[in-house]
Amino acid sequence: MPHPGSFGLLLTLHVLLAIFVIGPLTLVCAAIPRLLRAGPGALPMLRLAARLVRGFGLASLLIAVTGAGMVHQGSFGSVRSFSDSWLLGSLVLWVVACGICLAVIAPGLSHAVAEIDAGGDARRRLGTVTGGAVLSSACWVVVVALMVVKPGA
Repeated sequence: MPHPGSFGLLLTLHVLLAIFVIGPLTLVCAAIPRLLRAGPGALPMLRLAARLVRGFGLASLLIAVTGAGMVHQGSFGSVRSFSDSWLLGSLVLWVVACGICLAVIAPGLSHAVAEIDAGGDARRRLGTVTGGAVLSSACWVVVVALMVVKPGA
């Protein structure tokens, strides 16, 4: 089914942003436990991971904006609403995943870097940061599934 005009452009941007923002964010989250266990040797990578989680977490706002721009357009007159359960669920999960990235993972990594810089051991942060990484990644997976399947639509 073709997607002409502004809807096609927004859909293309939405999908590309999802691939190039959420993909790397999930990959960084998957690497976090190993980096925390590595200790001082992984300090440069931990610093980078903290910046990437913060940057990609904020960049995910662009995905939500392009998605919101498509809601009332739809292709071939298929009008969607923010009250559609799959869309509302996706938005809620996006907020949860983004919130975890920005409020749990990125600060946890920053604290871990500070602890390692001070000569301490950052492994005590492993549970919280890893749990956040797993939960946010699971949210992203469910969001993608909801976007593809659109249950109830």
